[in-house]
Amino acid sequence: MKTKIAVLSVLLAGCSTVSVQRPMVLKQDEKVTVHYCVKSTAQMNILDKTLSKEKNQVRFDEQKRMAIGAIDDYFGKNLVKSPNLSFEKISSCPELTTIPHNPTSLYLTVTLSGYGTLNERWKKLFIGSGIVEGTVQGVVVGTATQNPWLGVAVAAEEFGQEYLTWNGIDWLMGETYAPVTLEGELVLASNQKTVWKDSEFITDNSDELDKMPKEQKKKKDVQLQASLHKAESELASSLNAYLDHEILPGGVPGL
Repeated sequence: MKTKIAVLSVLLAGCSTVSVQRPMVLKQDEKVTVHYCVKSTAQMNILDKTLSKEKNQVRFDEQKRMAIGAIDDYFGKNLVKSPNLSFEKISSCPELTTIPHNPTSLYLTVTLSGYGTLNERWKKLFIGSGIVEGTVQGVVVGTATQNPWLGVAVAAEEFGQEYLTWNGIDWLMGETYAPVTLEGELVLASNQKTVWKDSEFITDNSDELDKMPKEQKKKKDVQLQASLHKAESELASSLNAYLDHEILPGGVPGL
């Protein structure tokens, strides 16, 4: 259980960052083109308990489309301005193998990977780590007691606990908070390597919600939009700092 609490604490802390110092050297008059796209891998969350699952899916899909549009608009307006940088929106996110090897191009992918629920990739990872733990426990018990079936029972119990724990946390987060996970990845076109990567996990945005009427801020879609606004701001701030310090000429590496 201590492991679960520790991992959840890391989740709630918010972000995991990769940052490569000075991946390219620019001349003062040289320009970098940042091609950017926005996508979503978020799975459905129940937004209104009074609606059927099918109607909730329709509503969630619409909310997700609006969120993608809001992210697109935010990043289009709030990325660092410089004569050495130009931003070009692309309609779909390319596979790394299809990126042209241009020495002064970067590819930015912004992914809405959780909207009202935990990031599915993270949840599978945590459940998977529990399965490994359960297998080890089962082997130890089976060996110690010379009863392989007892070992299987211990392992099976651990598997069930892990599944219920993380899906229970997922349910609790969706019921109690408005979790949003927004991830960004910047790839250098010349070698298709990731030079910056960050993720923001936001559970709520009380600063924004406290300014709203009581009935308005109780709505789940309003809460999610507020969390999204905070995630956008924090992810864009991280990216802007990287572009300013590590890409633009005259920046201060590592700051």
